[in-house]
Amino acid sequence: MDTRRYFQVFAVLSAVLVLAPLRTGDLTGYDDAQYAHIAKDILRTGDWLVLHSNGEPALENPPLLEWMEASLFAAFGFSDALARLPSAVCGLGVILLVFWLARKLTGDSQTAVLAMFVMATSLYFLKYTARGMTDVPFTFFVLCAVCAWSRTGDDPRWYLAAGAATALAQLTRSMMGLALPAVFAMDLIANRRRPPWRFAIPALAMAYLPLVAWYAYLVHLFGAWFVEVHTTWLRNEVYGGLSPAWRRYTGAFEYAWMLAKSYWPWLPAMLAGLTVAVRGRDRRLWLLVLWAAVVFALCAAARSRVLRYMLPAYPAFAILAAIGLKKFVPDRYLRAGLRVATPVLALAVAAVTAFPRTHLEAAEIRPIAKASTAATAPGERIGFYDAGQPRFDEDNQLQWYGDRFLIRLFSREQLMEALHGSRARVFVLDRDAYRADVAGQIGHQVLAQSGHLICIRLTADPS
Repeated sequence: MDTRRYFQVFAVLSAVLVLAPLRTGDLTGYDDAQYAHIAKDILRTGDWLVLHSNGEPALENPPLLEWMEASLFAAFGFSDALARLPSAVCGLGVILLVFWLARKLTGDSQTAVLAMFVMATSLYFLKYTARGMTDVPFTFFVLCAVCAWSRTGDDPRWYLAAGAATALAQLTRSMMGLALPAVFAMDLIANRRRPPWRFAIPALAMAYLPLVAWYAYLVHLFGAWFVEVHTTWLRNEVYGGLSPAWRRYTGAFEYAWMLAKSYWPWLPAMLAGLTVAVRGRDRRLWLLVLWAAVVFALCAAARSRVLRYMLPAYPAFAILAAIGLKKFVPDRYLRAGLRVATPVLALAVAAVTAFPRTHLEAAEIRPIAKASTAATAPGERIGFYDAGQPRFDEDNQLQWYGDRFLIRLFSREQLMEALHGSRARVFVLDRDAYRADVAGQIGHQVLAQSGHLICIRLTADPS
């Protein structure tokens, strides 16, 4: 098998597969538009250390993804494609590095090609390479750290590279970044290795100091308020209670069920490869088992149960699937399968390129955001009310596709007070609220109507 040729072909097809979707589509309210408008505010405020949303500090998440997006915006301007570009580039990096790591751990180029193919055809992973979210960049940095760690047995200087990649992972998603030190510590124990402390201690410092310094700066600026905001977010997302209470103990079953439904057609091969790695004597493969197990355990223990949180383990799944295929499928069938699968993948890539998705996530919000921005002066806020619900998806899209901050209104009493007060003269509200509280009662001009939302400007005389 010409593994070099397969690598080159899969690399080109993967690049087209993850980059082509960027030319169409827009940003969802969760979480693409949120990260994008926060990155836009970095350029608005000039403050790269304290992130802002709706004119207020956004203290929940580390800033690396927003820094990446803001750098692109500063160089090329604001666009949906640039907001999603970091995920796409990191997704391509994951596919390429999976080949390298599989060859490093198994010593077999054919297994590496299979792992690359599995990664490039994992549909759930591909879905998020086209999203402007932290999941794929975090997966890439985790994979970089694991690749560096795999080299530490040959050259201890790679401890420093593993520490740097861990720091980038933790600056992308802080809590899940704890998985990497846990995996590395368990790998040392399993392989009975003693780390060279002259490299391990600086690597540990490199892994934690950037995130600790960022948190320390925010504590210095905001004190107890930052601690309260961040602990509230952690309670809501990580360790808070669940309803009913017994769901606290079902995380492992829920994630296993989600994987059983979604990780096809590679699930049987992955389970076969997992069995080979656990039962085999090749301790290099234990790293894959520990990697997948730690990510799975952290996800299962957390309050939020969303399959995309498992994406950092998908590179390990891909390599395990390749190991399973190599072990249980005769070589002649693997070679024939790759000869057939390669043109099939090329046709799929051509189809994705020729027939891009046309569904727009922000079709309703765009005209509303444009009208409300045009009708207000810089610094003027817009009243926003949608049936009293905390519609932060629409909130994020209004801030990304528009250029104004919002006065968030969550009750009819707040809406009436704002309509009869002086805090705002332009409002975005749902049609039912418009008919009940504005039409025929308050002087106004309708600026735009889209979907279930209406944008109005109050006037002195009834219209």
